[in-house]
Amino acid sequence: MVTRRRGLLVVIGVLLSLRFLAPGLAEAQGAWTVIASPNASAGNNELLAVASVSANDVWAVGDAENSLGNSEPLALHWNGTAWSIVPSPMKGIIQGTFSGVAAPASNDVWAVGGYLPTKGSGQALIEHWNGRAWSVPKKTPSVAGSSLDAAAAVSANDVWAVGNVSDAAGVEQTFIEHWNGTSWSVVASPSPGAQVNFLQGVTAISTNDVWAVGSFRDAGGALRTVAMHWNGTAWSIVPSPSPSADAGGGDQFVATAAVSSSEVWAVGLSGSGQLIEEWNGTSWTVVASPSTPGNFLFGVAAVSATDIWAVGETDDPTTGIPSTLIEQWNGTSWSVVPSPNPGSGTTPGDSLRAAAADPASGQAWAVGLFTPAFGSGQQTLTEFNP
Repeated sequence: MVTRRRGLLVVIGVLLSLRFLAPGLAEAQGAWTVIASPNASAGNNELLAVASVSANDVWAVGDAENSLGNSEPLALHWNGTAWSIVPSPMKGIIQGTFSGVAAPASNDVWAVGGYLPTKGSGQALIEHWNGRAWSVPKKTPSVAGSSLDAAAAVSANDVWAVGNVSDAAGVEQTFIEHWNGTSWSVVASPSPGAQVNFLQGVTAISTNDVWAVGSFRDAGGALRTVAMHWNGTAWSIVPSPSPSADAGGGDQFVATAAVSSSEVWAVGLSGSGQLIEEWNGTSWTVVASPSTPGNFLFGVAAVSATDIWAVGETDDPTTGIPSTLIEQWNGTSWSVVPSPNPGSGTTPGDSLRAAAADPASGQAWAVGLFTPAFGSGQQTLTEFNP
């Protein structure tokens, strides 16, 4: 199920983390397994991003439909035994969603996305968890038409969030905000496309080494990848291949993760299949992967140089109904790894939407959504890999 926002393919998330096996999960060692997660409503629920602080402290965020059919931000917390819903502020919000999350510490978690206020136009949403409750920080820019899709943290006073902003003429530009430990501020970023520019993933290596990825439409109308680098002073575009766009199709980066300054991965979509590229410290190059029509990658996470995870969905060639897709890099090649599908196999199917990893243990979570055999809507999906 590839969803669209403002005419573009939009991708969201899956997690990889945790130091120790949770109670009752030992039998699943070495394989992906489904872990029960709650739903906030009887309507559609989805998890779009995740971040891990420790084995007993993991956050997953997304949205859920309320009784009026409007989406509301959704935050789940894993305490080492079970997932639970943690309420977030809804005052002044008609509808909204969390699309990204970053967790520098147990008492320092950021969730970002977008919302429609009771007064005014839609804008970026930023909320903070201080170890006790979620709140909206007072010093946050109010930028009409803005939305944030991903977040990453270097430290408690160095957090990045990326997305896009639509001006009065409907032109979509890249949009980046930064937290310096005291307040959020908008940081200038380039927009290579004349009309359409999106940033959908960000990864932070150090204060002067941050990557943001997404897509833009060129003068001929083709969707192309875009990769931007922060050197501590300014954002600049670094050329990245767009193999399908060059052949008359389209390409899009959706997520990025870094092993080091000389090994950064970006995943997404190319034509009717998936796209994986690597930064080797000098240039971005396409890396061969098990891409078939209907394979789409929405998240990537790095445990080490020989252990990278990419997640998404694969669409049935006959019915078009998606099922979960997980691939692994072993230092030499990418291969598909079996992943559970708890859904009924009916529309809109099962999908994994984001990734994050715990290099210390190599353990992981994956989050997204699935369609049950009974019920009125999609449900949250979490999968665990020890």
